[in-house]
Amino acid sequence: MSEPGNAPATPSKPVPVPARALPDERDIAAWIAGAEVPVVGALFEQLDVTRFDLLVTQVRKEELLPQHWQVIASRQPQIEDAEFDRLAEIRRLERRLNDDDLFRRRAGALRVASRELRGKRPALWEAADFFAAYRRILQNRREVPPYDLLTALRDVWRDSPLPRGREQLAIFWNCLVQVRKATKK
Repeated sequence: MSEPGNAPATPSKPVPVPARALPDERDIAAWIAGAEVPVVGALFEQLDVTRFDLLVTQVRKEELLPQHWQVIASRQPQIEDAEFDRLAEIRRLERRLNDDDLFRRRAGALRVASRELRGKRPALWEAADFFAAYRRILQNRREVPPYDLLTALRDVWRDSPLPRGREQLAIFWNCLVQVRKATKK
């Protein structure tokens, strides 16, 4: 006979993990158009380098990114923080946001990503540069909120006086839709 309080342990059922919220195509389209849709950042949360590479492989299969998507390291010197803050695209981002804390977070995310691309100006990025920078951010374990980086880059492209900004937004929208299709909850 077993004593009270010493009953054999019954195996507990695993607690199901709630599915994380992910954006649908309408969310992504609204975000590309300029809406604040934080769930878009969930596409890149909880990723390690291996899972990220699998997602990028799916995007590359759709021929949205060049096969050599990862930027080759150059000998270009890093941009100093003060110089980065004076870039025209960063000044436009500051005017757009009108919120010091939000601006600091988003410009900070762009600064880290720019460093991972050896100082490449955000205004000159292509969609492939985002993926290269974010892979390096994951690989080097940098703390960068994906939504802040995504949204800052979106706004840089939206505010670009050149048509290539709109072209990159269209490519990026297609890339994010493919990432969403390849992402499980």
